[in-house]
Amino acid sequence: MRYSSRMGRCGVALVIGAGALVAGTAGGSNAASAAAPPTPGITAKTVTVGSISDISAPVPGLFEGAKIGTEAYFAYINSQGGVNGRKLVLDARDSAFSSGTIANATQSIAKNDFAIVGGFSLLDNAEQPIIDANKLPIVTEVLNPSMYADPNLYSAAPAVNGGNITGPYKWLKSKYPAAVKAVGMIGDNTTASVLAAEKTDRALTESLGYKWVYSRDASYTETTFLPDIIKMKNVGVKLVFLPTQIGTYIATIAQEMKQQNLDALVLSGANAYESDFKPGSAGNGTLFTGTTALYRGEDAKTVPAVALFDKWAKKVDPQTQLDVYTVDAWMNAELFVQALKAAGPNPTRGSLDAQLDKITSFNADGLESTQNPAHKIPGQCWLVAQYENGKWSRISPDPKTGFVCNPKGFFPTSYQGISR
Repeated sequence: MRYSSRMGRCGVALVIGAGALVAGTAGGSNAASAAAPPTPGITAKTVTVGSISDISAPVPGLFEGAKIGTEAYFAYINSQGGVNGRKLVLDARDSAFSSGTIANATQSIAKNDFAIVGGFSLLDNAEQPIIDANKLPIVTEVLNPSMYADPNLYSAAPAVNGGNITGPYKWLKSKYPAAVKAVGMIGDNTTASVLAAEKTDRALTESLGYKWVYSRDASYTETTFLPDIIKMKNVGVKLVFLPTQIGTYIATIAQEMKQQNLDALVLSGANAYESDFKPGSAGNGTLFTGTTALYRGEDAKTVPAVALFDKWAKKVDPQTQLDVYTVDAWMNAELFVQALKAAGPNPTRGSLDAQLDKITSFNADGLESTQNPAHKIPGQCWLVAQYENGKWSRISPDPKTGFVCNPKGFFPTSYQGISR
């Protein structure tokens, strides 16, 4: 299975919340105490939130990292005493890659839990009707474009339907002007959201003067790309663009390029930055651009948030692969906790939303470039890393910490809310 880059175990802990009592009087007469409606998921000692991830299917363990990352941040916060005296509990659900299962799980979470935090599913739009009907706060990354602008959604890394940052592509054009004149892409036809992301990337790069000479969307059952490599070599491709492939397939493509003597730059999204990207020397020179620090350990000495994330993710699951879904879930759990703390000792869904609406600048303590979750505005700063002899490292123009903010920009330029 392949999936978008901005695309196991299933322990379930369920806590039913108990509400506070509110007493009232009217005109000096005796009046019975009235019980305020209980806030789902809130007790005197715990806050329980739900999550839904593709874990058992369509590929075992596909997005298990989204569960682990949320658990890891909650474990870290609980080690410090929790939030306003309450421990955090995750009610983690497996989607089983079924829209019906997702709908039922969302209904249960809306009834019993405080919010949705973390989680990752190819079918996340099955959650939307129930989320909207219940005004259920959801703090996570989503894959389906129909979810991007949902008023109940807050994301640590907001996404815009049909939009993306342009800084990395401007830099690449200045660094490799000949390569961008002959671009080839091997894409992925797994989901509509993946195809939409590829369409955006093509429109963005073409707006900057990139010339596409080859493109094809492969099915997830394919394990070799030799026909594509041969065709790209024949039309003179100099830049192989792989924004929606996973690490194993990018490694295969790099090896087959070497086999066929296709001398071209390989550019990926964050999916190449995975433990299963093992191309050997054939992968040397591969680039990826992204908006997170090198969270698999390379930045641990210079970015404290990376060391903290690595430590707690491995505490929760020593075998974790520290993939993009794990770090996304950690960052969204952090965003949720920031708002929950500010909501005070008697939080409600409404007060949580009110605090999330105030978070207009968020960078997960340096794990990612600064984003605007409240207004769903992506940040425009980024980094670029290169693979060489089994290791990833930042390359110029990256600083040792932080992100590159020049050049910056957003596509399309008509997108409202982005300052240019």
